[in-house]
Amino acid sequence: VYARFTSMDEKQLAGDSQAMGIGERLFANNCAGCHGSDARGSKGFPNLTDNDWLWGGDFEKIKETITKGRTGMMPVMAAAVGGSEDVRNVANYVLSLSGSANNSVAAQLGKGKFAACAACHGPDGKGTLALGAPNLTDKIWLHGWGEEAIMAMVNNGKTNVMPAHDKRLSPEQIHVLAAYVLNLSQTAKVAAK
Repeated sequence: VYARFTSMDEKQLAGDSQAMGIGERLFANNCAGCHGSDARGSKGFPNLTDNDWLWGGDFEKIKETITKGRTGMMPVMAAAVGGSEDVRNVANYVLSLSGSANNSVAAQLGKGKFAACAACHGPDGKGTLALGAPNLTDKIWLHGWGEEAIMAMVNNGKTNVMPAHDKRLSPEQIHVLAAYVLNLSQTAKVAAK
C-alpha cells in the first residue's frame, strides 16, 4: 500500500485522497490521544492546525519530529530573573510582547530582566526554532495564558516530551503521516485567508 507513496512529495500526498485517508487513520491511532481528534491540541499539547511550530513546520521537520520525538524544556528561571516581584514584572513584559492585557508599569520594570529569557526566546521574544523556544509575541499559549501562568513557567520550569515513533511506525507510514499533519496546518492557513 505504501510503495506508491514513497516517491511522492508532500504536495502530491496532500492531493491524493487515499494517502490523506491513510494519514488520517494513522493520526487517529497514534497522535489524537495527545493532540486531539481535531489536531487542535490542548493545554500542554500543541495545536497542529495553527502554523505555530516550535521546531519548524516544514515537511522534513515534521517527519523528523514524528520519527525522533522532541523534548522541550523550559528551565526554572526565577533566580536568573531575580526576586518574586521581578518574576511578576517579567510576566507582564512577556504579556506586553503579544499585545495582551498587562500592567504597563510592571512590564516596563520587567523589560530589562527579560534579558535572562532572551537567550532562548530571542531579544524580540519571537522564539528560536533550533531550541524549540516558543514565540512569545503571537498570543499562542501552550501552557496557559496570563500573569499567573507565565509566573508559574518562570518559577517552576516545564519539560514536555513528544515520544519518538520510529519503533512504532515505518518510515513509509511516517512519510504519509507527516504529509497529513502538514496538510492540516496548510488547510487552516488557506481557510484563514
